[in-house]
Amino acid sequence: METNDKQVSRNIENFEEKKESKILTFVKKHWFVFLLIVVIIVLLLWAVIKIQIVEKRSVKEKEQLVNLYELRMDSLHLSNMELTSKVFSWAIRSEMTRQNMEQVNQFFSGFVKEPNVKKVLLIDPVSAKVLLSSDKKDEGMFFENTLVLKAEKTYHFSDDTVDTIISPVMGLDTRIGVLVIELEKN
Repeated sequence: METNDKQVSRNIENFEEKKESKILTFVKKHWFVFLLIVVIIVLLLWAVIKIQIVEKRSVKEKEQLVNLYELRMDSLHLSNMELTSKVFSWAIRSEMTRQNMEQVNQFFSGFVKEPNVKKVLLIDPVSAKVLLSSDKKDEGMFFENTLVLKAEKTYHFSDDTVDTIISPVMGLDTRIGVLVIELEKN
């Protein structure tokens, strides 16, 4: 009986060896094909990783370009508004010298209708009193910022929600008013 068991165990071992040897012989016979498959898999993984890296870099560059574009557009918009406020102050000067404050009020009403213009004020530099405003409840109030009242040229400053452009309204030899234009930030 013992011999029979030994034969059975030998047969099982031979069968397993034959089974492994068939797979092993197949791999040995087609080693180049398996090598090419492994190379293709490695290349595909490398390509996928490289594409993801390039896409991330592209998205980052696009965000930087958009930010740069927005900053330049904001800067350009502010410089255009500074120029506009300078010319606007000339028109106000012309009407103020003629004592035509109703026309200045019409200018304010039209100017506030422009995009992003929040409020327009005309301040007396001597008394710091708001002479005219696009918001009528501001008229007659006192303006507290003394730096604005001493403006000699057009400039702007910003806070979190509003860009403010200050432009003096010059008479022949003195300031007859200070124009304050508040712009909404985009």
